[in-house]
Amino acid sequence: MTTTEPTRLLIAAMGGEGGGVLAGWVTEAALAEGLWVQRTSVPGVAQRTGATTYYIELMPRAGDRRPVFALNPSPGRVDVLLATELLEAERMVRQGYVTPDRTWLMASTHRVFTVDEKSAMSDGRVDPEAMIAVCERFAHRAWLDDLSGVAAANGCHLNAVLLGALAGSGALPVSAGGLRAAVAGGGKAVEANLRGFDAGHAVLSGDAPPRPVPEPEPRDESPRQHSPHDFLPVEAARLAEEGVARLTDYQDADYARLYLDRLRRIAERPGATDAVLENTARHLALRMSYEDTFRVAQLKLRESRLAKVRAEARGRPGDIIDVTEYLKPGPEEIFGMLGPRMGGWLMGVVERRGWQDKSFPMKLRTTRFSGFIRLRVLAALRRRRRKTLRHAQEEAWIAHWLDRIEAALPAAPEAAAEIAEAAKLVRGYGATLKRGLRNFDRIDAAIIAPGLDGAFPPATFADGVMQARLAALKDPEGSALGNMVSAFQSAQSRKLSA
Repeated sequence: MTTTEPTRLLIAAMGGEGGGVLAGWVTEAALAEGLWVQRTSVPGVAQRTGATTYYIELMPRAGDRRPVFALNPSPGRVDVLLATELLEAERMVRQGYVTPDRTWLMASTHRVFTVDEKSAMSDGRVDPEAMIAVCERFAHRAWLDDLSGVAAANGCHLNAVLLGALAGSGALPVSAGGLRAAVAGGGKAVEANLRGFDAGHAVLSGDAPPRPVPEPEPRDESPRQHSPHDFLPVEAARLAEEGVARLTDYQDADYARLYLDRLRRIAERPGATDAVLENTARHLALRMSYEDTFRVAQLKLRESRLAKVRAEARGRPGDIIDVTEYLKPGPEEIFGMLGPRMGGWLMGVVERRGWQDKSFPMKLRTTRFSGFIRLRVLAALRRRRRKTLRHAQEEAWIAHWLDRIEAALPAAPEAAAEIAEAAKLVRGYGATLKRGLRNFDRIDAAIIAPGLDGAFPPATFADGVMQARLAALKDPEGSALGNMVSAFQSAQSRKLSA
């Protein structure tokens, strides 16, 4: 870069993150220091379209002749890229704005999940490690850190922290003092923004104090007397340890021991491969910690969650944060808390009258005594979870699923691993849970049951279950699964008639 070339800065942000304010600070600082500067922006109202960008070109004055700046960034010609979120940074890399020969990339590594990620029928999250690797590979210099956490800790917005990091980098022909002065002259939330600026500058320069590591919540360790390492391979045992901790927190130590007993039962069967045990350890823990009303209340009262809410609200010490929880339970969630007999009878009434889709919206102000005590009582009722209709339904499903895995083990261990993995379809509550159960039952009837009866070879059996699971995850309507099952059955019929 020469003095006849401007420094090109591109800011990628999402709506509401203060990207425009950040661009304004840079512009004001550059003008105050006598630089030529031009700023353009493409603000977007859709927060995950990637259309919210701010582009700045700036250069020292050399005579009175005004330079001609570009209105829009060009791929391969960006010197500095600031991104307020990891996927936004990766998106800019994909569009060619980050190149190994010139671009200094600075981005926050926290995630704001896209609609596609949140609505996926399985875990639809993009791998953050892969995105970080892409950013580091294509940038001339890459600096990636969780700036959202820094902003929360300092009670400010992310843009101030990112500006501080930019000032500490020295990537612009603008002094750190000039950028800080622009923040000070902004007139809004000056004190908080200056804290954020200083914190960002310290983080990039390495002068920031170590961040406190949150202490883990206490766990009941009593199930460890039955260590999963006694009967499981290393990776499956690691997953089982996580399962024990999860289920002890979810219910109690006895429930965690039941989990280990079930795993031991599978592990002692002939043909129990590492894949079978890993899949079973993972999904059995998830199915045994199903999401019911008691669990929702328990999670909403967690100190860690309340601390997160306070941080997101940017509450300062002494501030009063008022929290309102919006709940919308349906008949399954309400009557599922009752015993199997009464709850089953009431659900029969609901189904006969077509009330399955009814819901009962409610608001609980959990920072007030009345709202807090209702959630506290509801969470405490989890002690009687084993006596509820929902628990009886979940136990019946788990027993059937484990029986299917056991039955497949001797002759088709690969199919057993796929049956264990198929539990991924069953998750959540309400319509999501019903859809997952319906899809699993369809796979069970069309492929698993015939496969256990020897209708097709073990390899075909395993492949059929896998393909059906992947098809079920493609669309909520079940069209892909229906097409896959039909094609699979037709192919097997042709083989039998050949």
